[in-house]
Amino acid sequence: MMRIGNNSQGIWQLFSRMNGGNKTFGRSSGTGGRNTLEDYLSGHRKNSYGVEGMCVTNNPNARKIINVSDEMKQRVFNSVKDAFYKYYGMSGDNEVEWEEMAQAKSNYYKTLKKEDRVAAAWTLGQLEVNIANKVSSAVKAKVPGWTCGKPIPSDVLDEIFADESITSMVSGKSAGAKGLDVKI
Repeated sequence: MMRIGNNSQGIWQLFSRMNGGNKTFGRSSGTGGRNTLEDYLSGHRKNSYGVEGMCVTNNPNARKIINVSDEMKQRVFNSVKDAFYKYYGMSGDNEVEWEEMAQAKSNYYKTLKKEDRVAAAWTLGQLEVNIANKVSSAVKAKVPGWTCGKPIPSDVLDEIFADESITSMVSGKSAGAKGLDVKI
């Protein structure tokens, strides 16, 4: 997370990032996630990563679980795993890691049909929450008194992340686990 101090440099960096890195704050068509007048008039609005079809307002697919690629499920799993090893269950403050994951998701959404994109985002978000909750519960069972942000012994995490009930959440191959290959 960027911290803005008493100088204007941080504010200008924030505005620059919001503007896709351009120093001029005007809109130019066809760049990044910018919506042009034509986009607004035609209803083809994009999010900040240039992905069309991500609006949740009045969208019946906004909270729909759909099948997503195994590669993306594995990336979500690895992201949660990294958060537990590096930040003890917290999201961390590494902007580069966060941006890399956001870009990977956005690139994935662009490969899907427009009407499936927001549902894929919901599905991946639910997978992330479900894995994190399951791991948190397992850590609390093995380390009494543990709360998010407190250190966790590596051997405990190794054991938890090797457990079939956790790994099957990504593959959906266990009848006992709620994998997201099956509609919830």
